[in-house]
Amino acid sequence: MCADRGRLLPMAEASLVLSVRACPAAGARLGGDLYEALRTAAGPRLIIGDVRGHGTAAAPLAAEVLGAARSLAVTEADPVRLARALDDRIAPVLGAEDFVTLLVADFRPHEVRLVNCGHPPPLRIARRLEQLFPPQISPPLGLGPDPCLQRVCFLPDQRLLLHTDGLTEARDPDGVFFPLDARARTALRAPTLDQALDDLLALLHAHTENASVADDLTLVLAQPTPVTGA
Repeated sequence: MCADRGRLLPMAEASLVLSVRACPAAGARLGGDLYEALRTAAGPRLIIGDVRGHGTAAAPLAAEVLGAARSLAVTEADPVRLARALDDRIAPVLGAEDFVTLLVADFRPHEVRLVNCGHPPPLRIARRLEQLFPPQISPPLGLGPDPCLQRVCFLPDQRLLLHTDGLTEARDPDGVFFPLDARARTALRAPTLDQALDDLLALLHAHTENASVADDLTLVLAQPTPVTGA
């Protein structure tokens, strides 16, 4: 069962509209994914992450990381320093084999600033789907991250999908991964953000032939909207 959430975050001359689907593995109530949407002094900030493991067993660590992220993210303006500070903060609670992938997205007018530590790259949805791979690969938190800042153009007619690997690593019965193809783009360009995520999930379920979800899945779809239209 996927929990839904929509939010509207003010930013300069516009608002950031969000739609979220959080789907823990195997019908669990909680899982190893984490996400948050925050208002900072400089603008909206989205955080998404994924701790090692999935389902109920991974939920306590995800909660620890999310609590630390919420505490740090509202006071640390620099997303690179935020990733490093979060790595330091959670180090005492990580086991020898634990790690956490992390993506921070800071929104400014016509731009998004990304810091990616081992997380699946977000998708920019425009005339085509574009995976926004970081210019420098960083390990996840807990494995010696080396975060860097990535600045990307993000216009009002575009959308940005932040997701965990439950999307791209979903397989059909033959072991083929879920494709980010023209059908996925069409789904993500639906008239509303809620419909876009529902259509994408329908494609995903058809691809896996409605098999039980083997991994946690979180989808966060964002689009800037002029204040007068919000």
